[in-house]
Amino acid sequence: MELSKVLGQYELDWAYHLAAHSKDDYPFEKLKNKTVYISGCQDFFSKAVLYCFFGLNDLHKLNIKISLIAKSTSALNGIFPALLKREDFSFRLLEDLSNVQDKADYFIYTGCCSKATDGLPESFIDEVSVLEKCLDFAGRCEIGRFILFSDYRVYGKIDRGYVISEGEYGSIDLTRGSGYDAELLQTLEALVPVYGKKYSFSHMILRSGIMLGAKTGFDENLFYDLFRAVAKGESIEMVRSTKKYSFTYINDFFTAMFWSMVKFSPNNVYNVVSKDCTMSTGMLAAKLFDLYPEKCKIQLVDAKKDPSYGVAMNCQKLPVDGFEPEVTMDEIIQLMVESMSAADDEMFLYQYSHDGKLKNIQSLLLGYLLDVDRICKKHNIKYFLGGGTLLGAIRHHGFIPWDDDADIMMLREDYDKFLQVAPTEMPKELSFQTSDTDKGCHYPFAKIRLNNTMFATKYSKAHNDMNNGMAFDIFAHDATANSKLGRKLHLQFTLLIRSMIFNRWNKRKIDNGHKVQSFLANILKVIFPIPVSEWIQYKIFKMFRGRKDNKYLYDGMGRNVYKGDFPKYYLDEAIEWDFEGHKLPVPKEYDKYLRYLYGDYERVILPWGRQTCHDIVNLDLGEFCKFQLPEN
Repeated sequence: MELSKVLGQYELDWAYHLAAHSKDDYPFEKLKNKTVYISGCQDFFSKAVLYCFFGLNDLHKLNIKISLIAKSTSALNGIFPALLKREDFSFRLLEDLSNVQDKADYFIYTGCCSKATDGLPESFIDEVSVLEKCLDFAGRCEIGRFILFSDYRVYGKIDRGYVISEGEYGSIDLTRGSGYDAELLQTLEALVPVYGKKYSFSHMILRSGIMLGAKTGFDENLFYDLFRAVAKGESIEMVRSTKKYSFTYINDFFTAMFWSMVKFSPNNVYNVVSKDCTMSTGMLAAKLFDLYPEKCKIQLVDAKKDPSYGVAMNCQKLPVDGFEPEVTMDEIIQLMVESMSAADDEMFLYQYSHDGKLKNIQSLLLGYLLDVDRICKKHNIKYFLGGGTLLGAIRHHGFIPWDDDADIMMLREDYDKFLQVAPTEMPKELSFQTSDTDKGCHYPFAKIRLNNTMFATKYSKAHNDMNNGMAFDIFAHDATANSKLGRKLHLQFTLLIRSMIFNRWNKRKIDNGHKVQSFLANILKVIFPIPVSEWIQYKIFKMFRGRKDNKYLYDGMGRNVYKGDFPKYYLDEAIEWDFEGHKLPVPKEYDKYLRYLYGDYERVILPWGRQTCHDIVNLDLGEFCKFQLPEN
């Protein structure tokens, strides 16, 4: 059974976070058919790692064999029975390891990471003993790499203003609880390379800051109480600390775990801290107030002694070796607070997207849609909602809640007709933009722009000579060849001419990964002026126009060109569908079209990924900043 059938959205967020990345981002194939053992004295963390690998198998079909090792069957408590029956899962008791001779690729030991300790000598001995048994087993089964989870307590106490790196240590006071924790974690960390040398396996140690995760079962710290108080609108006191502390969100930690398996050089130690997540209690309180001013009732109080909540950790080693943490403190706060305040089935959304203007932007986009719908009905032009707008219509009966653009698509003959009638039919507030109507624009598709506004991305901000107002995209889908070879050649010609225009327009060098192709394309880019290349481009788009036996279409104008062709009958017929309370056209074969476009389109994006799709650097809605759609 897949995790998505049994876990809530916040658990799925950290369990599927890594797997949700594309194969272009991560070399998942390096884990194909591998065997992974998971163990540790923190039962929840071991279970969370188990779910992470289930997620990799669910989404990427990697056939990873996963074994959970524990002191007792109580470690299985809380795991859904259906998951225990998965073919990729097995369970072993620690006491039975001496009888196991299987070979394995990885052993992941969660250790005492984020686990509260009791300070007793018996517990110290027990933690060390369990790790030694696992290390012995790892050596016998000829493990490829042993990965140990540790945390900030290993450093002991550090002075104010000091940000500690992997090879450094603070002071340890053995008369205090923090001294016990530091001694225990240092002992556990020291054992791993010793056994690695004995059995000739490589190792990796990942140290977290204060670990946070929505709907997780970590041994909670006072910061969980802080988020819970804000979620409930309750008052809470927190010491005004002069020190800074580093925080790690579980999503980033799991991604670092993956990189430690397939990318990082062996026998290394890494601090894992989320993005810009080292701060004082005062800074954290200020962020909470900024995000939840009505609910945040934190009182910062003074104390005679600065508390030792954690340490400030240097995380510079990770990006040097190719991995950048992704989750910011603003995102962490919202994930934590919303998971503690909202019902489990209430969809998580980030606040204040696009400076709090997202709802206004979607109202304007709906206005665009209704104007286009009016024009198309008047002139008998067939069109469909396209891309993410179509996906939103089917899945949400409106915009995807975090979407900030809108697309429609037409067949070529309808698109050409729309280009003729639209400029004279649109309200004066709108401008019709193509490479013919706006000489500074070289997009291959048409846009409708809202005049006297600004919606510039990192990419488009460089083109000040074109209208950069809020936009609505219109794409034509063209006929392509019936033969497989013909469709492939048509696609390659399209990609070549598009890259020549795009890279000359943006003064970039073409590099598509093929040296000969890139070399020739860069020569052609210089030889042909953009207007000539655009003339060739439209000839290529329409290469198979007029053939009555066409069976396939492709999106030569848009980014979906990389999806290749699809059967023409997907867009034969339109049906009306509810969209934000209005009836708008979608393909009758929307299910087949969306599966061609997105695969499992019904699987909703995980909470962390619910970000607006454009990185806007200049947003100004001008006179439309309080736009409301007229009732008629």
